[in-house]
Amino acid sequence: MNHSSIRKEQTKITKLLNTKRLKEAIDSLRELVRETQKSDLIDTLYNIEITYKSMLRYTVEGFADPERQKIYNHLVKDIFQLADDIFLSLYSRLGEGLFFDLLRKHLKDSDTALGEHLEKCRAEMERSGLMSDQEASPSEAFNDCVRKLFERLLTQSHLYKTETAALTAIFTEGSLPWPQQCILVSATTVHLLHHFNEQALLFLFKLVTHPNMEVCQRALVGLFLVLHKYDERLALYPEIGQQLLRLKEKHAHSERLRNMVIQIMRTSETEKLARKLTDEILPEVARIHPNLRDRLDLDNIIGDGFKEGKNPDWENIFSDSPELMGKLEEFSRLQMEGADLFISTFRMLKHFSFFNHTENWFMPFPWPNPIVDKILINESGPFKNPELLKGMAQSGILCNSDKYSLILSIPQMPTAQKEMMGQMFMAELGAVREIEKSDELIDGDKKSLAISNQYIQDLYRFFRVHPRKGDFRDPFATPLDFHNCQFIEVLFPGEDFLKNLGTYLFEKDRFKEALEAFNKLSTIGKPSMQILQKQAFCQQQLNHYDQALDLYLQADLFDHSQVWNLKKIALCYRYLKNPEKALEYYLEAEKSAPDNLHTQVSIGHCLLELKNFDQALKYYFKVEYLDPSNQKVWRPIVWCALSLGKFDQAQKYSYKLLDENPTQHDYMNMGHIMWCQSKRQSALEWYQKCVTFPGHSFKAFLESFNNDKELLIKHKVEETDVPIMLDQLRYHME
Repeated sequence: MNHSSIRKEQTKITKLLNTKRLKEAIDSLRELVRETQKSDLIDTLYNIEITYKSMLRYTVEGFADPERQKIYNHLVKDIFQLADDIFLSLYSRLGEGLFFDLLRKHLKDSDTALGEHLEKCRAEMERSGLMSDQEASPSEAFNDCVRKLFERLLTQSHLYKTETAALTAIFTEGSLPWPQQCILVSATTVHLLHHFNEQALLFLFKLVTHPNMEVCQRALVGLFLVLHKYDERLALYPEIGQQLLRLKEKHAHSERLRNMVIQIMRTSETEKLARKLTDEILPEVARIHPNLRDRLDLDNIIGDGFKEGKNPDWENIFSDSPELMGKLEEFSRLQMEGADLFISTFRMLKHFSFFNHTENWFMPFPWPNPIVDKILINESGPFKNPELLKGMAQSGILCNSDKYSLILSIPQMPTAQKEMMGQMFMAELGAVREIEKSDELIDGDKKSLAISNQYIQDLYRFFRVHPRKGDFRDPFATPLDFHNCQFIEVLFPGEDFLKNLGTYLFEKDRFKEALEAFNKLSTIGKPSMQILQKQAFCQQQLNHYDQALDLYLQADLFDHSQVWNLKKIALCYRYLKNPEKALEYYLEAEKSAPDNLHTQVSIGHCLLELKNFDQALKYYFKVEYLDPSNQKVWRPIVWCALSLGKFDQAQKYSYKLLDENPTQHDYMNMGHIMWCQSKRQSALEWYQKCVTFPGHSFKAFLESFNNDKELLIKHKVEETDVPIMLDQLRYHME
């Protein structure tokens, strides 16, 4: 076997156990357990199978046993545990990647007590002055001790059962500095993402009560990711259920946990935002950059005059690129919400040797910060300013990992660039800190949420940017559908969480997930008109028009006069090729808003589809009257006039289209108009222009032409003349 085949078998067996197909899971494990060559695992599987067969026999023979479900659940749990042990054994020998390299590396340490490593750490802290001075620089020996603790907690599952006293000591306040404790929380989280470990999971619950907010928030983030991964098997562990209830009670009156779920789910937007920044924003900024420099006088912007007032040109600087201004405003809003906007910027700044050590990807950015002091030891510019570094540490603009990337790049920058960046940071940090201070006064959870948001981004960097990212189980690689998790129902019973989450997903245009949340909400209680409409809109965006129509019709029962809903019903009927019913609802909407352009156009379209060209033309003319600048309405006017034989009118509007921004269809329609008036030579010329239209072809022309043949014949074009005209066109094309 190899790593890939083991992974495939693990996925298959997990699915079998989650769907309660125990015999198939046992059969698959029978083959795998032989590969481990461990007699204790082979015997355990044999005993489990004997017990399961006995239970099946008693059940079929009709023996009543009030404990049957309890026994069954215990069996499922035992099979899960055995499967975990079998796969861990196989990975220990055959697993590939950094995680399993570290696992094998520390197998020889399994007899060394965790407490001994802690004592070595504390001895090094004493030696380097860390016990008494927070600003003292940790020695390499201390860092090595922490690294060994990290790697052992990362890879050695038995520690969480056999070394509980040492684990508690490690995370006791005052034992290790809190940044190092934060690192070790990450070790437990990543360990659990690779290997289910009930004791490690219960320990993570314990860390959620840690008095240090930094440690506590990281434990909560890790806990949510782990619970999501193992959601389907959590019900088998009563103690985990008890811990969930305690967590629920502790945060019963706080939005912290609910907001954290949204923070984690927001990571699925990270790459989309990065692409938008790279593909849309930065190229546009680069395009207008010379204009920006001249009009804003960037070379002299840090002068005394700058302090006297604002440059009036700022209001118009984006006049030649108004869309960019809107996008920048959107990104500013997203930044204040905590969206991860900087991964594309800092993705390439993870090559420093600092990141060669796995634990450093999870290092908080505290103040004071001996690591930063060491990196900037030879600096004398703005980045030696304690206020700037303190502001960086306290600010939520960048995650911890990116802050280290920035600091590590400072010594390599030219002096002028350092000065400019330092001034920019001081200005930005000052403004942001004022906002953050205001937020903290209003909402006590803001600080904790800023910590968790930064840590989530740190985790995302590790699993998505690490040079050996493929060596770790990435929790962000699967849909983070918390609304479908059973443990979420325990933590957040009732409607509020699903309503808020569904609304968030809906606002972010994540319609599939929003629909799942709203559907679940509908099973709890009677859905409101607004929820029905949002469900319907999601279905519509997913092209499920039948389902959307049914939901819009249900919403219509609440208020038949709501124009928006009437128009949505009509739109669904149009998509479902029922223009007659669509027209009925558009006419209802027209009664409430007789001059609404969208309604007028839609009525015209329905009439056009019903081939009521005379009435359709009236509505299109009304649209032209209400909105004279709308040139697109000329096209259906041409078609209706042509269909009605009003060739002068059709020709007039065709020429208007041809003078503006014509399409190949405009040339074809003009050809039709000319032929219907017996102007064959002129028709031929317009058809030729249609065929030669850029991106068009004779094949595409024929397809459209054949669709219109009935119209031509209706207006006295001889059917026998059609193939003659087409052949003449072919000769003209040679």
